[in-house]
Amino acid sequence: MVMPAAPAEAAPAPSDAIDALLDAITALKAQQKQLEQQLEPLLEALSEAMAAGQLDPSFSHNDWAFAHSSGRLSYAFPPAVQQIEQQLKAAKDEAIQQGSAAEKRGKPFWTIRPPKSQDQPF
Repeated sequence: MVMPAAPAEAAPAPSDAIDALLDAITALKAQQKQLEQQLEPLLEALSEAMAAGQLDPSFSHNDWAFAHSSGRLSYAFPPAVQQIEQQLKAAKDEAIQQGSAAEKRGKPFWTIRPPKSQDQPF
């Protein structure tokens, strides 16, 4: 005896699935921004505790590793070096225009930004 097939559930329309995906992503990004804002003053307090000698720059707490970084190092170059840098940039631009520079791409990624005017407090 052949059993009749169960009625197939209607698959969500592709645009509905994309809308749900985008809604989930934007909700998480908004939460991430809020958490980053909540975390910032806590990290400042942590830095103050380290500056006061209450903490080492590297330690662990509840199996979480904490390491203080003094920030990315950069340099302000003298005008002579800046001029050479500008000449190099011009030479690179010319190589691109002439087609002698080989194009290469990095790893693909998404940039997701909140709208410019929002009701949220960030």
